[in-house]
Amino acid sequence: MRQLFLIFYFLLFTTSLSAAPDGHKLYTKHCSVCHNENGMGGIGLPLNGEKVEHFPRDYLFKTVRLGREGRVMPAFNKLSDAQINSIVDHIYSWKKNPEVDTYSDEPVKGDEKNGQNLFLQKCSACHGKDGKSEGLGTGVSVSRERKFQVVPPALNNPGFLAAANDKWIRQTIKTGRPGTIMPSQKTLQITDQELNDIVSYVRSFETAYQPPKALEEDQPTLVFDSPYDFMTTIANLKQSLQGLNFRYFPDRYMEMGLAPDKLINRKQLSLRFCNFRQLYKMINTEPRLGVVLPCRVTVVEQPDGQIKLYVMNMKVVSRLFNNTQLSKTADEMHEALMELIDEATL
Repeated sequence: MRQLFLIFYFLLFTTSLSAAPDGHKLYTKHCSVCHNENGMGGIGLPLNGEKVEHFPRDYLFKTVRLGREGRVMPAFNKLSDAQINSIVDHIYSWKKNPEVDTYSDEPVKGDEKNGQNLFLQKCSACHGKDGKSEGLGTGVSVSRERKFQVVPPALNNPGFLAAANDKWIRQTIKTGRPGTIMPSQKTLQITDQELNDIVSYVRSFETAYQPPKALEEDQPTLVFDSPYDFMTTIANLKQSLQGLNFRYFPDRYMEMGLAPDKLINRKQLSLRFCNFRQLYKMINTEPRLGVVLPCRVTVVEQPDGQIKLYVMNMKVVSRLFNNTQLSKTADEMHEALMELIDEATL
């Protein structure tokens, strides 16, 4: 009897270990917040139906694994291969055509110089002269009129170039992209050799890419010291906010809602505020930015009595949305925040 129990336990244990990950659950946990539960898109691009009809499996796998550097799409480097494959399986379940296209990793050979000329003539209107894309924002937005419903990919992004091989890029240009304004080779009126030339130029973005230097100003959170005590620092900030035409909202301790009132640390206060003119300008440019607004300065008294001010770096946050217009407005907001900090800590 004991032997039968051990055999049953062993079979149950090994079965649970070998069970495939649940792609639907993993997608819901890691992907749906940006791509929507049904793949309709949002902050992230749509993944349902014809949008991924011709995406090769390897491309989707590497996109999840590597992400898109400097953009909203993160690299999921902590997921196992089996977990990523199960997510890809789930995305593929939305395809009308169950067949999976595969492309060899053999490089496409063409005239890079001629490819550059052709790219500027045929492709740059959507993908940008330097491959950075001419779209305003990532993902899908229906709250305002814009040139693209789905923004053309940034072809010079290292994540894209690592995920997409030459053969697939060539095929995409040859056939176009259903459901988008991406034209086919016939519409572009280019020969097979010119097609190879364009692919060679796109691949050249890989060697031309220079990783950005890690500067202090590129940190997502900026930290400042205050020479004043906790209450004086807060009073200075509120006075400066009023002088700079910011409207501030009720004070909120960082631990509110997370701990009983009597246990809340009252030396960690978040001041929330906005300038409505700049707020409306930014929201009109990129509605999804609402997830990081209003602006805030968090004041924290350290155990040694030192007062620290923490501010979100709007310059860095705005870059994630791949929106040049938004970045300009974010720069204006950044300058206003720096003026606020300077006035409050002088």
